[in-house]
Amino acid sequence: MRSFLKIALLSSVLVCSADVFAQTTQIYLPNTTPPEVWAYGRLQPLAWSGGLNNPQICMADLNNDGIKDMAIYDRVGRFGSVKTFINTSSIPGNPKYEYRPEYQINFPLIADYMKMEDYNRDGIPDLFHKGMGGVSVYKGYYQNNKLNFTFYRELRYNLPGSGLVNCYVAPIDIPAIVDVDNDQDLDVLSYDVMGTRISYFRNCEKEDGLPKDSMRMCYKSTCWGKTVQFYERKLLLGDTTCDKFSFGTTCKTTHAGNTLLLLDYDGDGDMDAFNGNVSYSDIQFLKNGRVEYSYNKDTIISQDTMWGGANGKIAYMSMMPLANYIDVDNDGKKDLIISPRLDNTENYKSIAYYKNNGTTALPNFSYVSDTLFMQDMIDAGSAAIPVMYDYNKDGKLDMFIANEGYYQANGTLRARISYYENTSTTSKQSFELKNNDFMGFWASNLRHLALSFGDMNGDGIDDMLLGRGDGNITFFRNTAASNTVTPVYTTPMILNDLSGTIDVGDYATPFIYDVDKDGKNDIVSGNQAGNIIYYRNTGTTPVPVFNKITDSLGGVRVVEEGSIYTYTVPFIGKIDNSNKDYLLIGTQGGTIYRYDSVVSGNITKYNRLDSNYCYINIHQRSAPYVADIDGDGKKEMMIGGYAGGVVMFKQYFNVGIDNVADTKNKVDVYPNPANNQITIAWKDGFANGNVEIKLVSVTGQVVKQLTVAGTNTSALIDVSNLSNGIYYCIVQSAGNQSVVPVSIIK
Repeated sequence: MRSFLKIALLSSVLVCSADVFAQTTQIYLPNTTPPEVWAYGRLQPLAWSGGLNNPQICMADLNNDGIKDMAIYDRVGRFGSVKTFINTSSIPGNPKYEYRPEYQINFPLIADYMKMEDYNRDGIPDLFHKGMGGVSVYKGYYQNNKLNFTFYRELRYNLPGSGLVNCYVAPIDIPAIVDVDNDQDLDVLSYDVMGTRISYFRNCEKEDGLPKDSMRMCYKSTCWGKTVQFYERKLLLGDTTCDKFSFGTTCKTTHAGNTLLLLDYDGDGDMDAFNGNVSYSDIQFLKNGRVEYSYNKDTIISQDTMWGGANGKIAYMSMMPLANYIDVDNDGKKDLIISPRLDNTENYKSIAYYKNNGTTALPNFSYVSDTLFMQDMIDAGSAAIPVMYDYNKDGKLDMFIANEGYYQANGTLRARISYYENTSTTSKQSFELKNNDFMGFWASNLRHLALSFGDMNGDGIDDMLLGRGDGNITFFRNTAASNTVTPVYTTPMILNDLSGTIDVGDYATPFIYDVDKDGKNDIVSGNQAGNIIYYRNTGTTPVPVFNKITDSLGGVRVVEEGSIYTYTVPFIGKIDNSNKDYLLIGTQGGTIYRYDSVVSGNITKYNRLDSNYCYINIHQRSAPYVADIDGDGKKEMMIGGYAGGVVMFKQYFNVGIDNVADTKNKVDVYPNPANNQITIAWKDGFANGNVEIKLVSVTGQVVKQLTVAGTNTSALIDVSNLSNGIYYCIVQSAGNQSVVPVSIIK
């Protein structure tokens, strides 16, 4: 049954987006050599990793080279994404992380939290996450020197009279997974269903004489540490009713929303705790006195309700801070990392780093920074929206990144726009941050901004539009002498249509394009509700006049299952070598929709080709922009996301004759999903000379390659040594090309 579910899930990934099979060709893959990005005088080595909002950092050797790498789970909703970073330095205390997304495909779908610990003591990190009931365990193993995982079990214990019951972890809680009783196997601790006491689920592997790759859970205690948590910051210590009430007994509820980290902070042989909860922005330290006072049970004897490390710097994470104990700087001593647990809270100062200046056995934490790794990547807080435009008129496209905003202490988001100048040379592509508050929009205290550039008043000089969170669109007329010099923008003007002030609904995302081909640029805008709204330009210089034609251009309104809002972001233009204009739409779900018939003149019906173009999914709030940045004749696609960063994909393959026409049924790949080998078969009319076959990973790595004479009609490829995941089988012969997604399941 489990294998069936796994196959069904992977198959749904492959087919759910294919509205028209011929148009799902995988021509874009992650850019393996993206431009360098510089900011504040330093290189951003993780620039294109997509940003972070709610990071949970795990250390693990991902490539089996004996050096700890980094896997970061960034939770969005219940699920999120895992981002993988390889440490290319073997120098202790001086790690050099590179964003390497090819390792991400080996991780299972993660729910709510992720921890990596070695439960079976084989020296290979295993994986824990929320799973179906509380704690789901995956066994780690290496295949082709890449860390992979296979499902082990959901953790349950036997409750008399009820049978097997899951080790409970509340919906947004983070459990502690640690050897709390010093018997070398991993136990689980989490707050109970009422959010008041800490439940202790003991791993009885040693007690029951089981092999060390076992996790047999026993419900050991209803109140580890003898504490009770109510609404106050301070916990009640010395609970005299501890373990006298039965599971399920009601008591005063505080809240659901607790995070736990257990470690021996004072080196005395018992586990102390860091406790974060949803009511407070700081983390509490709880000292265990079991060894010091010879208690027979773990007993918290004191607490620091506003812990701040050796230098007294209190870690501020708006609501529900989460602590991790990991060696993030690779110096052999575990450090303390504190990050926000909840969505829609801190979105930039979201990794507080307390360096361990002591030892792992007796740590001494000192605050260093609350933006660890953030300064190494493009991160615009929440919901980045990139736009490319040659602002300084040097013939190279510069980059602008708008956003929904950076989190403020009062709980709001405050938006601004960053301007990156294209500083590329003939030998190297690069961008440099020149202004992190372009046009001074920060002072306007707005939530959500979106930019578009183009000539709106017919004077041949590009103007600028600014989409706002309130649904209005602001016009900035360019009064420069010509279109060959840096723009000079006049006093902004909120645009009107024939009914009054333009209001697209919340979250305007304007794009400038001549929809009706009358020589005047129009406005196409997305919004929070999923519309694509068309305002026709009927004016002349100096101020354009607009008439709202429809709120569903081409009959398009995107509604996604499970989402109240869709947050559509349109792009219209050329996206490949077909020389056709397409409509791309980024959405709340993180995929990209693609439509053609844009230039047909029929504004009532565009043909939807994809709801998951090129199988790209950044998990939330995708915002695409396409341009040929490096001038090689192939496009780059920048995609902003909710995490505040930008990822870059590149057009690695041309659209061939058969990609424009219908290639359905001309190339078959089977079995799919596959295990040991796949057969690639093509029908008459496809082969025109030799047939080139490549199997490519989702990150653009060619893992298999084969050339077959065109007189054949099929070929075999051995995939037995490939890791589980999705690959793309690219079959080419002269002008014909077909790309078929293939899932490998072992």
